[in-house]
Amino acid sequence: MNIKLLITIMILSLSLNFGFGKISYSLNKVNQENISESKILKYLPNNNKTFFISNSKSSNITSNIKKNYKKKDQDNLILIKNSIFTYLGIDLGTNKLEDIYDNEIIITTLDNKEKSIDDILIVFKINEKKNIDDILNLSNKVDEPNKLITIFREKKLNYLKYIYRTNDNYILASSNKNLILDALQSSNNSKQEVKNNISLKGVLNNFKKENNILLTRDFEKNKLLNNENYLQTQDDYIATLFDFHEKQVLLKSYLMNHIKNLDITSYQEIMKDRILNQNDYQIVIYNDFLNSIDYFKINKFEEAFLRELNDESKQNILLLISGENWVIVFDKNNSNYISIDDLKILKGFNKYSLENNDFIYKLYSKSILTKDKNIIKEYIYNNIFSAESDKLMFVSNSLINDEQIALASEELLNYQSKIYPQYFLNKKINIKNPYSIQYQNISYLQKINYFFKSNVNISVKQFKAIIKQSIPDVVPSYYAETDLELL
Repeated sequence: MNIKLLITIMILSLSLNFGFGKISYSLNKVNQENISESKILKYLPNNNKTFFISNSKSSNITSNIKKNYKKKDQDNLILIKNSIFTYLGIDLGTNKLEDIYDNEIIITTLDNKEKSIDDILIVFKINEKKNIDDILNLSNKVDEPNKLITIFREKKLNYLKYIYRTNDNYILASSNKNLILDALQSSNNSKQEVKNNISLKGVLNNFKKENNILLTRDFEKNKLLNNENYLQTQDDYIATLFDFHEKQVLLKSYLMNHIKNLDITSYQEIMKDRILNQNDYQIVIYNDFLNSIDYFKINKFEEAFLRELNDESKQNILLLISGENWVIVFDKNNSNYISIDDLKILKGFNKYSLENNDFIYKLYSKSILTKDKNIIKEYIYNNIFSAESDKLMFVSNSLINDEQIALASEELLNYQSKIYPQYFLNKKINIKNPYSIQYQNISYLQKINYFFKSNVNISVKQFKAIIKQSIPDVVPSYYAETDLELL
């Protein structure tokens, strides 16, 4: 997932929800309208890859904030909301947000290679009695329906540069006027719009009871799905749902494809699948771990060792990682089994062996003398450790103990049992402390936190994912959870 976009949308949606000064009866009623039938979808640009859509009438987010945050923290969130609105160029003046906003919004961004910040398009519905002047609060009146208006504030910053109001009371505001023109073009081409959105509406129909959804077809930054066994189609979407609980935001993501019948029912079994939740391991990967190498931190020697082992063994391998320590386990009775004694990278290493409780423990070590500017130095290679039974082989960069053997054995047998062998791609990841391994894109949170300084801190507490694919499936099943903490 693109964390940069995710945090931008989350903060904007948080600002929107917390902008309601009071909780009225109507706002406490959840919108029962199917989100796939939202009329605002007609203003979604055809070339759009990622967008957030909401038709929520519920103020559960506001209630949750007021319940779990102290008055001072609430004031900080209000300050953040006001700062974001000011940055966008929105000035409600004496108006209240709940009197303007009519419960439909789309937020989408587009990469701008000429700028350091992405372009953004915000489409939302307003009360029929309100207009652009109620949103911008400029000294001169600018509202005029069906006219592209340039937003200008002398000596003030406004990220949104253009705004447009339709006859059906939708506001289109953007930093790039072409995004507005594309959205209007989409709304005018009704036949083309139906053709382009039939798959999208099919995906949204899976979430009839959900009112806040992030959808994307941009998988470039998703390392788990960038796999040679999976070719993305134009009908593939990742749908992410938002759930606010106390001071945490839980995100649940699903790979959906309406045309290929990959819908929410396809995930009933996967949702029951156990994601290893041991305190000692931040990452668990079964097979294809080399395509997930960005998720963990290893040195060049260890990476070369794992690559050769993966290439030579040609079987599924379980990888468990705790901090900078890792252990892998694989089946000795597999027809593709290879002894690590035969690996070229360990040629010239000293080998020490010791038997204990039906296990053979080995240490592979090597040190050589090198010359650096006429100075003789000792260079010590990283040690490799193994533990071997009659059925399983364990390999690690640290000495393997009985607890590691028991845990790794249990997890491997879990994968090898039942229906798992049918999957040629079967991966589970559980990252407990993403900052410790520089998980992709999370560094963007540091920029967000720096911008807000002492007012708010957003951190990723845990990331979990399951991905499976078997023949003849064209599209894999992909499910992910991300826990964000807002302090």
